[in-house]
This record gives sequence, C-alpha cells and structure tokens, in this order.
Amino acid sequence: MDPLPVSSAEQLGVFLCTINSSCTPLTVEVKEAQLALQRDGDELLHIESTINNLRAEIEAIHKRISLQQETRRAVQARIFTNKARISPVRFLPTEILQHIFKACLPNDQYIIPYTQSAPLLLCQICRRWRDVAEATPELWSSIYVQDWGVWTAELYLEMVVRWLAASRTRPLAIRVVCHQKWNRFRQCDLVQSRLLRLLVSHSARLHDLHIQATHGYIDAFLAGGSPAVKHILISVIPTVSPNYAHPLPLCSNITHLGLCGRDASTNLIPPATFHQITHLTLDRLGAEINFMEILIEFPALVQLKARLFGIMDVTCPSPDAVPLKHCALEILSIYLSGDVIQFGKVTPLARTFDSLSLPALRELAFVALDPGREASVDDWLPDSVKALFARSSRSAKRLIYRNFRRLLDTNGLREQLRSVAVDLTVDNMNFDFPSYDMLV
Repeated sequence: MDPLPVSSAEQLGVFLCTINSSCTPLTVEVKEAQLALQRDGDELLHIESTINNLRAEIEAIHKRISLQQETRRAVQARIFTNKARISPVRFLPTEILQHIFKACLPNDQYIIPYTQSAPLLLCQICRRWRDVAEATPELWSSIYVQDWGVWTAELYLEMVVRWLAASRTRPLAIRVVCHQKWNRFRQCDLVQSRLLRLLVSHSARLHDLHIQATHGYIDAFLAGGSPAVKHILISVIPTVSPNYAHPLPLCSNITHLGLCGRDASTNLIPPATFHQITHLTLDRLGAEINFMEILIEFPALVQLKARLFGIMDVTCPSPDAVPLKHCALEILSIYLSGDVIQFGKVTPLARTFDSLSLPALRELAFVALDPGREASVDDWLPDSVKALFARSSRSAKRLIYRNFRRLLDTNGLREQLRSVAVDLTVDNMNFDFPSYDMLV
C-alpha cells in the first residue's frame, strides 16, 4: 500500500482513528471510499499537471527576464559610450587636462608610486588620459624609491625606468632609501644594484635629493655627479664597517642641507660648500651641537633647524668667549625631545643666546616633540630670548612655543615682548614623531 500524504497532525489523528476502529465497514462505505479515492486521485493528477505547467511558465519567464537583462546591459553600455563621446572632458584642451592632472598629485614632497593614486592612476582611465599623463613631465618629476639591491623586483625596476623616462628633462626630486639588508648580506660591490645605476644615470637632473643609506652607498650615488642639486638631506645608516674619512662628493651649488643620523656630521660636507649653504637642518642623535661654531662655519645661513636629544647636546660657550655677530640668520627652530624637556639643562643654550647677536632674526621657535611632558614656557629662556630679540633690527619678530603649557600670565609676557617688537605665539600641533617638519 502506498503511503498517504499527511499534511497536518490533525489529519494523521483522523487517519489513525479510522483504521483502528473496531466497527466492521459496510459494503456501501467501501464503495463510497473507493469512488472518493478515484475522484481525489484524478483531481490530484490535475493539480500536479497544473503545477508543472506553471513551473514551466516561470522558467520561461526567467529566460525572458535574462534576455531582457542582457539587452538592458547592452543598451546601458551604448548609452554610457555615447555619453562619454559627448562628455565635456573629451573636449577639454590638453593644456587644461594637464593642469587638472597636476592638481591630482599627492601633497607629498616625494611621490610614492601607487596604482590607486596619481599619476599612475591617471594612466588607467582611458587611452587619451594615459597619453596626456605620460606627455606631462611635471607629473613624474618627484619619486620615492626603495633600493633592495639584488633583491629589487624586476617589475619595480621597470616601473622606475618608465617613471624617470616620463619626466624627460625636468629637474628631479628623489628620495631613495637603501635598506640595511642589502649592506648586511651582500657579497657583491655596490654597483651591482641596477636601481643605483639607474638613479645615477639621471643624477645630472637632480634638484632635490633625500638619501637614506650607508656612507658607501651615498658616496657611490653622488660620485656620478649631480651638478644641479640644490637641496639635499643626508641620513646615514650606521654599519659595522669603519666610516669613510673623506667628505662626500657634493657639488658646489647646494644651498639647503640636512644631516640626520648619528654618523651624519658636517665632516661629510666639503668645506668649500659651507659659505653658500643658506638652510641647514641637524637631526643627529647623540651628537653635541655647537651653535657658535655652526654660525661661524656657515656665514650665509638664513634658516637653522636643530633637534636636541639629551641633556648635554648644546656646547656651552666659555665665559671669556668673544660675542658672535651673524648677519644673515633669520629663522632659528629648535626641536626638543622628551628627555630634553624633562631632564635638559637650559643654561648652555641661554649662554649661547647671550653670546649671539643676530640682527636679521625674525623668527625663533621652540617645538616640543612630546607634548605629554608638558613643557613650560617659563623653563625655556624667556629672559635670554628677549635679549636676543632686542639685538635684532627687524621691525617685526615672532617667538613661537609649540606644544608648550600656556603661561598663567600670557598677556603679561606678550606686553613685555611687544616692547622689542616681538609677537608671541603659544600653540599646539598635536603631531606624533616623526611627522614633524624638519626637512630642508
């Protein structure tokens, strides 16, 4: 006997009660049941047929919908194409499009090659945009490259080749970082780096260079000659090998110089270039700074930035030191690490200021790099600073304390400084190391 479909517990109960009844069914009841079964069976077959027909209709409708969807996509594509054909962008002159492309560049001084940002992104939109971008050398005149030596990927090297080729004859701004892994494990000469040789081949167009590498790598990089470079930031990576004794082969056109790292000292710079350097940055961990000696060696210095790390970073002038007059310096910025703020001795810097005469000084800034230490204006030379500004002949001068705790009587100090034409600013930048701007 075929199992009967049961749609609910109630129907199951009726079915069980019927078959378990003790009454003997009459002949009439049997015939009625048989007729009912025949009738309901026919009706069930009709219903099943109807359902199958409806399912077939639904499947046909789905096929028709799919065909319409494909047609819709084709029409939308044609609409998109025709809209693009009459888009105002297509009628923009190449010069305006180039101007727009330049505005799309990141604000970074050295552009990191990235497919999701300009200029590489612009080359992926359409053929015309790629042609215009590649024909605009200003888009490719800045780059941040990383040299892994013999481990540098071939695709990365090819990208840099195309990038520099697109810059054509434009002056270049390049930041190159040579990772220590190469220096530590290499079994070959420095010139084995194809990326180094590539960059050196374009060194004649270098205008702005930030190089972070070992002394040997920097020496090999600059040995190719870079007569156009004016701005250079040198960050020397320490090595276990002895330091080079000779200065780096820098050209005589340098005006902006930055020295970073324990091993980056003015001894790396040919003395013949000292008289022309107008902007100097010193960010050397553990190195003592003699402000008097620096100003004597760099007579054309207009801006000086220096970072103080420890308690003995500033050379204190001797009591019988001859006062120094430096006529060119206009901006002096001193960056203070957390240890200097908490444990530093202000006396050497105060005596330095007392021994200086800076008639062109128009801005002096103290920048605390760790605002959590709560540097106080009271602790950082207000008397020596006022005396230093008093010896300046500028009509407008500015004193900045950045990330310092405000004075209770800030207005009173402002009034005192106004007597020597100094505008006092006490503000906060809320930046984290090393995002502060010490670059030349």
